Amino acid sequence: MYMYEVAFIGVTGGGPLGLTRRRGSSPGIVRATPRKKASKPRRDPPETYLTCPIVIETVETLTKEEPLPAPLWSSFAGSVGGMWVGQRGVYQPFTGVAEPVALDGRTKVYHLSQCCVEERDIVGGVDTIVRHEASALGKEMLDGLMKEAGELDFSKGDSWCREDIAQSEEGLVIFDGGSYSRGPLRLCDLEGVAGDSNERSGDGGGGADGDGGADGGDGVDGGYVPTETVHEIESCLQWTGEERVRVRVTLSAELLESELGPEYPPELDVSLLRVGVSRESWDGIPGTYTQSSQSADEEQKQTDSGKHRILESEMQGFWNEFTMVVELVEDVSMKTGLPETTWVYTSREHQRLFNIGNEYSPSSLASSGAIDAGCALDGGTLWLPHRVILQVNTPPESSGGLQVEMLWSPQVGKYEKITRTYDGMGGFMHATCSTAVKK
Repeated sequence: MYMYEVAFIGVTGGGPLGLTRRRGSSPGIVRATPRKKASKPRRDPPETYLTCPIVIETVETLTKEEPLPAPLWSSFAGSVGGMWVGQRGVYQPFTGVAEPVALDGRTKVYHLSQCCVEERDIVGGVDTIVRHEASALGKEMLDGLMKEAGELDFSKGDSWCREDIAQSEEGLVIFDGGSYSRGPLRLCDLEGVAGDSNERSGDGGGGADGDGGADGGDGVDGGYVPTETVHEIESCLQWTGEERVRVRVTLSAELLESELGPEYPPELDVSLLRVGVSRESWDGIPGTYTQSSQSADEEQKQTDSGKHRILESEMQGFWNEFTMVVELVEDVSMKTGLPETTWVYTSREHQRLFNIGNEYSPSSLASSGAIDAGCALDGGTLWLPHRVILQVNTPPESSGGLQVEMLWSPQVGKYEKITRTYDGMGGFMHATCSTAVKK
């Protein structure tokens, strides 16, 4: 369904982006002690943009929680509809370094131009955003794709990939202005885990006759078999209606038996496999594109954006942050009287402190060798091009689980952020969308 061709294997364990806490790990950063060899010169540290998670403190509550109306689907469809043109790239989840996505002769290409058309349509009786997307190698190829997109002709060749985003899509959370969060409502299959309390306590085995499970002999001592599943989480932030960034994170998740014993809840283990970033600009409504309508400096603007990463000094300090929080609650349908789930929106405003010490900066970690050794904190932060930060860590409000946070700073002193949070069993907790200005 997605167009990112290159897959990467992320790191697991107690280091950055490995979200299972290992017992006995010392606090702080574990620093590697290099082995000295007189016969070989010292090697330069590897390039890396991965650090331990940023420490974000809530200093003051400026506005208490207030209810908000849910965004209208028609308004959301109007915000995202149109032709979007930009660049995309993929990045190593354990360094944040760009990976080649294509070959131009013998030359590796690290970024591709991209054309994306999104239209509202009825598909199978469901209100849907239909997305057609294609990548181009060079301006001439991109112009051809944009011409096809302007004519709404997506049948030529195999360049175009279609993706449907239905209003009823499970796990889709929309926000005002065209921003959204997509992902599963559950990361792991709980069959044979949460429901087998007698097996986990050891008093019933796993089979119907209490013989330890004749049909589950390959299980582990806890009475269940860990099952690894792969998911994609997409975060989209839209700025001024004409600029947006989309980040797709591919990850694997599984529930492992607790190191404390089978009578304790299992632990959620997550590994990042791939990170893709698309930076796009709105170029008109579907079907209206002509060659003369394209901005002359748009290509250069996208190229310049890809050269910039956020500096630590820009984030350090106090920020006033307005946040929309979305939770899924059990409700009763007013039409049918039957149980249903409903998205509930609330808002709040806080003053946040981004505390980025020198030990957490990419340059310090690379020179010290701390990234190679890993750090004792759960998760990590990737400082990506287009002024994007991706942070994956354990939610601060719980002892386990997963929080995927994408921050985009389109201007110095301002940022937008989307967060998606799961509990220790891999169940969806809430999603948030924030805007902030620096004090």
